[in-house]
Amino acid sequence: MNKKMNWLKSLAVAAVVAMASANASAVVVAAVTASGHFRLVDAPLNIPGMTTPAFTHPGGQVVATYSAECYAAEGPPASNSNLVDVEIVVLDTTGTQVAAFSPSQEHSAFCSSGSAPGTSSMTGVATLPRGTYRVLVRGRFSEERASGWMGARSLVVLR
Repeated sequence: MNKKMNWLKSLAVAAVVAMASANASAVVVAAVTASGHFRLVDAPLNIPGMTTPAFTHPGGQVVATYSAECYAAEGPPASNSNLVDVEIVVLDTTGTQVAAFSPSQEHSAFCSSGSAPGTSSMTGVATLPRGTYRVLVRGRFSEERASGWMGARSLVVLR
């Protein structure tokens, strides 16, 4: 009986995956991963390894997801919390920023102090005209003289 139930469960999962794949229209246009810890600083920092190779986009919406291990220590003594702000931006072929993925136009809290190190993720959408682009991730602290780090990280861009 267990073998038959396991086989039926496997068949059901395979059917769901097949249906989802048939209806999926998103295409990965760029992706990068990086490992190793690096310390964050007060000033905006291009996060190491989180700039995609150039890709050609036919125009329309693109979606970007950034995930990373993240830790923010408490900020200065007068502060109750410290946030790591992250923004995902689009660069043209000259390296000029041409767009930011919402919700990250004004920086978005990615992880905060007061919690254990963990993995955080954010996803944003941008509408771009036809062209060639790269996407990068920047990070900074919300408080001066704060400390923290990011570890294993990935950036995936879909259209």
